[in-house]
Parts: sequence; C-alpha cells; structure tokens
Amino acid sequence: MTLNIVDRPALHVVGMHIETKPMSPDIPALWTKFVARITEIENPLEAKVSYGVMWNGASMDILHYMAAVSVSRPSRVPQEMTALLLPAGAYASFRYPLSGLAKGFGEIFNRLLPSSGYVQVPGPLFERYDEAFDPGDSNSAVEICLPARSKS
Repeated sequence: MTLNIVDRPALHVVGMHIETKPMSPDIPALWTKFVARITEIENPLEAKVSYGVMWNGASMDILHYMAAVSVSRPSRVPQEMTALLLPAGAYASFRYPLSGLAKGFGEIFNRLLPSSGYVQVPGPLFERYDEAFDPGDSNSAVEICLPARSKS
C-alpha cells in the first residue's frame, strides 16, 4: 500500500454520531440505522457516496464515529443527526478492501505514515465509500483519509 497526499476542499457532512470504542460492533449497527434514514438528509452533494468520520475523545479508548453523507450546505439537520465540517487541507489517502480495514489502519499508523515524510495533524479522519462501493463485497475498496502535513 502506498501513501498519496491529496488536497481536499472543506466538506460539510450530515449524519448519525456515536461515542464508542475502536473496532466496536456499534459501528456496523450505526450504519444500519443511518442507511435507513439517509433520504431524510437535504442537499446531498455526492450521489451514492458516504463517509465514516472519526476522531478520538479524551483518551485513545474513546472513539467518536459518524456515518454521514456530504451536503452542499447543512440546512435542516434531521432529528438525532448532526452536521460537521471536514476542514480543507492536505490529507494522506490510502485504499483498502472492506475486509482489510482493521489491518489497514494498523499498517497506516504503524508503518506507512511513520516511514513517510508526513505526520498526522489534529482533526477528523474519514473513510470514503464511493459510488462503486458494495457493502456486500468484502473486496470492495474504501478510501481512508487523515489530515497530514510535511514533517519538515
């Protein structure tokens, strides 16, 4: 796997949020609830594209996870949902099959990022499920993006 640096514009997302632990079964359960309500979100920006947005809480054992879609502007946010702005900037981008996400995150944080000329910067990281993604296919590709800057 290789690291690609991508400059991304700011992106508004709207979705459902939970506080959980990394790799928790709460995350797939959240997606089931979210997909059932996705049509309630106004002003969708990318057809058939969704985001898994995450950031750590007070400790590394607490993970905030949001199943979301991008919107052109966050207008009326449905009940039990929230809006979030993903900041513009440089993101380290990686692609892994759905079945390899856990291994992929380990590889990113333990090998790829440390051996690159980049470091992670504060801010949410996200999984991007594009229009070709098929949740029933364990080999379906997922893009992982984390905010980054050059070490120098």
